[in-house]
Amino acid sequence: MTVAVAEGWPMVETEFSVPFHEDILHGTITGQTWHTIPRVLFLHGGGASTSSLGSRYLRCALADQGIASAAFDFSGHGRSTGRLENASLRRRTDEALQVAAHLQLERPSALIATSMAGHIACRLIEPLRPNALVLYAPAAYEERAEPIRFGDEFRAVIRSTRAFASSPAFGSLERFDGRLLVVYGAHDSIIPEAVQEAYASRAVNASSIDRVWLPDAGHKLHDWLAHHPREQADIARRVLAMLS
Repeated sequence: MTVAVAEGWPMVETEFSVPFHEDILHGTITGQTWHTIPRVLFLHGGGASTSSLGSRYLRCALADQGIASAAFDFSGHGRSTGRLENASLRRRTDEALQVAAHLQLERPSALIATSMAGHIACRLIEPLRPNALVLYAPAAYEERAEPIRFGDEFRAVIRSTRAFASSPAFGSLERFDGRLLVVYGAHDSIIPEAVQEAYASRAVNASSIDRVWLPDAGHKLHDWLAHHPREQADIARRVLAMLS
């Protein structure tokens, strides 16, 4: 257990680990007390250098307001064991479910997901039934991409995708009845425009939809927000409003 200070409040970060098949998934619970129960689960993106550390600033902001959260590294990332070439979208969905079960997150207040994990968060709508979704530059994939291990075959599938309307992420999103916040950078060259538009238009049963366009940002939103405190604070306020 480690203790830090955020905005004048004591902040406690408690480490945890969860076995998943042959790997160990490592994560952190961030709150105001060591025995806090997290109600928010963070899911990081898919780049080789990404990990749960990218969202720490937001987890600290939530802890400062008394909202405990948990984040973990997918296998092959950060402190977790495993190799990226053994991972897949389907495996990552199962890893998130394993972590949620370990944390007893039967119905989280929110799933907060970035990039590739936006698709995964949507696939968790039915089993976890979150009250809110916060998606940073979320991606979407066709169903045949889900079981394919990351590598050349996976890249070939996603590069050849031209029609995203049938993505199972959007099928799940249509059944979501909670609050939705979607954040994109105006200069995002990774996520197709059709995907960006679908994340709002397909959420037909959401109780509320909030879309944020950051005019000077690209795809790596957490990196960008780290250097833009005003925009960072604005989005944190929006997230807190969804969780209040």
